[in-house]
Amino acid sequence: MTLLYEYETLMETELGKVIRLPLFEVQGNQEVHPALLKNLAKQIKRNEQNFLPVIVKLLGEDSYEAIYNVQILEAARKAEVDFVWCIVVDDEILDQIKVESGEIIRLSVLIASEQDIKEVLEYIKEQKSGVRTMNPEIAARAIVEQREKTNLKSLNFLTKERCGIGKATLEKIKPYLVLN
Repeated sequence: MTLLYEYETLMETELGKVIRLPLFEVQGNQEVHPALLKNLAKQIKRNEQNFLPVIVKLLGEDSYEAIYNVQILEAARKAEVDFVWCIVVDDEILDQIKVESGEIIRLSVLIASEQDIKEVLEYIKEQKSGVRTMNPEIAARAIVEQREKTNLKSLNFLTKERCGIGKATLEKIKPYLVLN
């Protein structure tokens, strides 16, 4: 019973921390352009380590899956190093990493100002294809008005507003506008 408790404690302390893992314990594969792979491998071999950690999820005891910065894992294999620096994450930490890296924006529409909602919708309009008809100003106003009238449980009402958001556009903006 003590061994299980110690193992569980070890797993808890690993989350979010940079750790050194044997390369053979990390699964993952990504198509990397040969020029990029060669350059990364050369850098890793010269320094005998990676400096940007590979983001991994725990699969089981001594088994991990690379889910972010997988190109570094591929380069470490090519460089034939024994270990790779990683950060073990869960879904919550992965979401934060994506937000911090600028990959995604998450805005709680239940508490955000109309201006903040409008700015995020403008960002989405600039970055995503297929949302060009969306009017961020009208959509932001509609969200604020709707949350003042009712307990906002979804953004589906936007498809009935005249703000350029249909079902397809709604699916593209949902990951950015959260209801918590």
